[in-house]
Amino acid sequence: FTMSERHFSLNSLLERLSTHTAWEFEDREIEDVLTGKSLRPFPSVRNEEHLLSGAPLEIKPSLVLSPSTQFQVDLLIEGKAAKEESGAIRPANEWKFGMGVGDVILSVKLQEENGSRKLRVCAVGCPDSEWGITTQMRVRACIGEENMKVLDRDVFDFARYRQPIIFQLHNDIRAVKFEMRFINSFFRRHPSFDEGDVIIRFADGSTLRTWKALLSQASPYMALKMRETEDDGIVDVTPFDRLAFVELLLQLYPTERPIWANFKPLANAAVSFDVRDVIVRLSDHLANYRKIPLYRRLEDAAKLNLYPAVACMVEEAARTNMWTAMIHNGYDPVQSMGDHVYTHVVCPSIVRAKFAQSLLPPLPLAKSEMKAEDLLSDCAAKDPLNQCIMLMGTPFYVNRGILRTHTGGSFPVNSLGHLVVPLPKDVFLMCKKMNVPVGKVFLELVFSLYPSGSDVSAGLIIPALAYAFHLRLKYAVEKLEQALISVPVTNAGRLIDHLSLAENYRLTNLLRTTAVRAEGSCYDMMKEAVVRPEFAALSLATRRPVLDRMCSGWAHGWPMLANRSPTDKMERSLAPTGGGPPKPESDCATFRSIESNMVFEEMDRLSVEG
Repeated sequence: FTMSERHFSLNSLLERLSTHTAWEFEDREIEDVLTGKSLRPFPSVRNEEHLLSGAPLEIKPSLVLSPSTQFQVDLLIEGKAAKEESGAIRPANEWKFGMGVGDVILSVKLQEENGSRKLRVCAVGCPDSEWGITTQMRVRACIGEENMKVLDRDVFDFARYRQPIIFQLHNDIRAVKFEMRFINSFFRRHPSFDEGDVIIRFADGSTLRTWKALLSQASPYMALKMRETEDDGIVDVTPFDRLAFVELLLQLYPTERPIWANFKPLANAAVSFDVRDVIVRLSDHLANYRKIPLYRRLEDAAKLNLYPAVACMVEEAARTNMWTAMIHNGYDPVQSMGDHVYTHVVCPSIVRAKFAQSLLPPLPLAKSEMKAEDLLSDCAAKDPLNQCIMLMGTPFYVNRGILRTHTGGSFPVNSLGHLVVPLPKDVFLMCKKMNVPVGKVFLELVFSLYPSGSDVSAGLIIPALAYAFHLRLKYAVEKLEQALISVPVTNAGRLIDHLSLAENYRLTNLLRTTAVRAEGSCYDMMKEAVVRPEFAALSLATRRPVLDRMCSGWAHGWPMLANRSPTDKMERSLAPTGGGPPKPESDCATFRSIESNMVFEEMDRLSVEG
């Protein structure tokens, strides 16, 4: 049995897509296919014509419902039935399933009104967490006494701040089954604020704990307050609101909290306590939020004292002559923003745009002046807020508060009170192969932990990720994993590298994304990869989802899910003739009337490669 024969046989298997998945086969059968011991093909293709048509795919259900059966809802995740949430008595028309991501559940509610039925689908998590799930999803339905059919399919984002999906149901539909295959997910629980070396007290008498070094690094104002406060001392911030202060802390801790989640209270806290990096991010968000008219954004920025946003928007408007048009149309900046803002922010910005346009670059939003090299400086060594970390005899001085929010203080300490970090063998070999100093990788890694720090350089993502894994920097690993996912894949070797990294460092999202690429944009490259010895050396747990994606045909048909980005079409329908979002109506015979999106792909859809 030659390698060329094996390559030909495996390719023929991969090209024969079926409605089966690799989960339906025994481990030994998959091993035989990989090693060439058996060339027994997967079960033959059923309903092959569905790949070339828009007709829904018929699949034999495990159960045919009787006419008297009540409406039923089920959820399958990666081919396995999700557990329905137990506890209090469930309402007759509501279902809840655990999704396996933190405490996130899928909530499905049947709403009946005026003879019409709607199915409301959304994911729900605890309020003290940030989370998100991107998934391919097929919706199967049982119509009358017929077999279940796939009526709708797309890629969806389930997140805390997303709108629910609303399915308009045909009256003949008596059961619905959601089938999901995750592409990406994360779950971050908010800190409980019961650890720290300083106590913050509010007007209502409530308190929380945090780290003095963290507050001092973020705010010059708080730095002065912390110098006057002993360890475990109390800082009274009366009459400031607790909710706004917690919102500020959520931006300083590694929580993935969106900057817009609670905008006005956060802006109030950031300006009141002079947290400049948060002010910059708030200003940047408001200046670029085009859904609100410019005059409204200017007014809001002035009321919230987000002066960098005012300066940025005014200068851009002046450069494009939009400011002149606004004034001619009756806009009064003094009345809108106040005399102080007009004199000290608006006028200098217009002067900069109009009279120094050829000499000066556009006014940037103020950024932190801190650089990674500052962690090695004598000034950092003298700062009592920093902790010395020794790596191969070189001291790095890292903010104690930031270190505690990421590590929990798990590093060993030497006789001088310095933290000592090990040098893992795999990290050493990676750096040696790349001809990069280990210290440079570690420096970029720890600087990326700062809220104002820059991301790790693209060329150092892999060794930095490996180092973060060994140091148990969980949030850094997740962030670097997402950075690695965004790197384009150009050859079969890179695909195998990603699979190996996913296996060695438990990168679930990287494995999922690579599997999705294998059934879509990187299908030909993965066909080359699966016959290489390096692929055979991977564990079955790593190879199995890749083979399943390539062989099952689960995501094929129209639309093909592998090359789609999450949809924003939340209003959809399920009917015997099919399902999905409403199609645009047209009175003219144009490309739209012949479903041109089947030829050219929808304009708002992007490939997995971005």
